[in-house]
Amino acid sequence: MTRTPTIAALASLAVIACSASIEATTVVCSSIQDATLIQDPAGEFALGAAYNIYAGRVGENSGGTIRRGLIKFNCASIPAGSVVTSVQLKLNLSSTQAGTYTVALHRALLSWGEGTSFAFGGGGAAPTPGDATWTYRFYPSDPWPTPGGSYSTTVSASKSIGGVGWYTWGSTFNLVADVQQWVDQPSGNLGWAVIGNETVLQAVKRFDARESGVTTQPQLIVTFTPPPANPADVNGDGQIGAADLTIVLGAWGTAHAASDIDNDGIVGATDLTRLFAAWGS
Repeated sequence: MTRTPTIAALASLAVIACSASIEATTVVCSSIQDATLIQDPAGEFALGAAYNIYAGRVGENSGGTIRRGLIKFNCASIPAGSVVTSVQLKLNLSSTQAGTYTVALHRALLSWGEGTSFAFGGGGAAPTPGDATWTYRFYPSDPWPTPGGSYSTTVSASKSIGGVGWYTWGSTFNLVADVQQWVDQPSGNLGWAVIGNETVLQAVKRFDARESGVTTQPQLIVTFTPPPANPADVNGDGQIGAADLTIVLGAWGTAHAASDIDNDGIVGATDLTRLFAAWGS
């Protein structure tokens, strides 16, 4: 018995065709903000302009306290309407205590600042206006709801970190979803919290920050499919017709970027209206 393909099946085939017809692009996004949160009830230490960020617990001689990194990248080079397909984060580990420990990325949930505080070590310096500290998002006026920062409990990506050198957090579903959200809603780009082992003494890891120099700065490598020249040409084949309609119907009610012709965050009636208005062009 011959079966008639469903709209969902047709949509899947059309998405495959779309991916094949639009050439993927890869960019390296630069870090534009970083900081280290240094555990302290009064929030009296910061590392806004330091050469490094830290993640993990320090040794007993340093108080056995926790360090949490914050890092944010400029994604403006990725056009609105693009579909992110791969994300990699590269950080250079410039100093470490002995041992291999997991360092995880968590999407930040609130904005945070980077002041001019500077110190060569992980002990920090007195915070300056706008610094992120253990208790403040922006010192000295805007506290975190809970000391230690605000970030998703979901791990976006994790990596086992041992000796000094470059490390790459490979592409994951959650890492791609984070960057896709930032492309779709740039105001929501709050970066990641860099969380190390917080239970073992001397597990802290030191990564180079954007201030360290161009050869050791953090790198965010993003591969994406750019939107077609005409937003209604959803599959990018140069013609607006049935294949585009199939993709839009298959993505109905979702935030699928390639099908969101009017770029309002949801695929719906307005997108369908614009597609029919451009039909055959």
